[in-house]
Amino acid sequence: MLGEQLVLFRMRDGQVGALANRCAHRNLALSRGKVSADGLSCAYHGWTYDPSGTCVHVPAACNGCSPQARPRVRSYPVCEKQGLVWVYLSAKGEEPEGEPLDFPFHGQSRWQHWFMERVFEGDAFNCAENFLDCPHTNHVHKGLFRTENTRENEVEITSGQDWVQAEFLNEKRMDTLLGRILCPKGGKMRHTDRFILPYVTRVEYRTHETRHFVVMSQCTPIGDDQTRVFTYMAFRFDGWGPLLRLFYQPFAHRVLDQDVEVIRWQTEDIRRFGSRSFVFHESDAIAREMHALVSGRSLEGKESRRKKIRF
Repeated sequence: MLGEQLVLFRMRDGQVGALANRCAHRNLALSRGKVSADGLSCAYHGWTYDPSGTCVHVPAACNGCSPQARPRVRSYPVCEKQGLVWVYLSAKGEEPEGEPLDFPFHGQSRWQHWFMERVFEGDAFNCAENFLDCPHTNHVHKGLFRTENTRENEVEITSGQDWVQAEFLNEKRMDTLLGRILCPKGGKMRHTDRFILPYVTRVEYRTHETRHFVVMSQCTPIGDDQTRVFTYMAFRFDGWGPLLRLFYQPFAHRVLDQDVEVIRWQTEDIRRFGSRSFVFHESDAIAREMHALVSGRSLEGKESRRKKIRF
């Protein structure tokens, strides 16, 4: 994460630890080791670390491991929430403020949900922008998500200190099988796309209380041009939920794989040119605002505005 090598492990009592992935003794990766009764043991000499990063056992030491001279490796704050392990990387060793965002409707009755994980060969901004970019779906996901037949859509953009949202006010049903599932004939669809710092995206489609879809992605930078994305898929479709999932889940994986491919192309071509040179256009719903947020600018107090985009 962010260029740092980590190892995660679970103690036998269930406690989770996150440490720098390097034994203090001879620098072997601790991920090569195994979990023992006392903690994570290095595969080279058996030095064992607890979740705080303290070495609690040196097998070759005749008198054990002296409490006054126990070696340490760096540890990181961790928490478990809604089925995921979260690690906090601080610049100066400070503790995190608050908890990670909730995944909406997680574990609620009538809701289906699952997680998907992908490594994108691209930076976190390019990934997040892709997830909230409607016009690319006419081309990258043609026939799956949308078709080449575009319509004019009015979008309202609102924002706050660390977020920006696009709400599409007159979006019509898509001319695909997914569109007919999302929105019955004659139904009105509410579609919102939201970006939240640091790199969280939330896409929501709702036509009725009983027909509601949410896609939420957490983008974790591995390095400058590589991002691990955990995507949370949730939907409510009363009466047909388990059956719809048989179609919707492989569909979602296929769409995500197409995004993986186009982001890889983008990164390869930026490297070929030597640097990026982006144009932020009015047809990019909220990309300009997203870029401002990740550049450190607050959008609090910015007036809402409307514009039109074809997709």
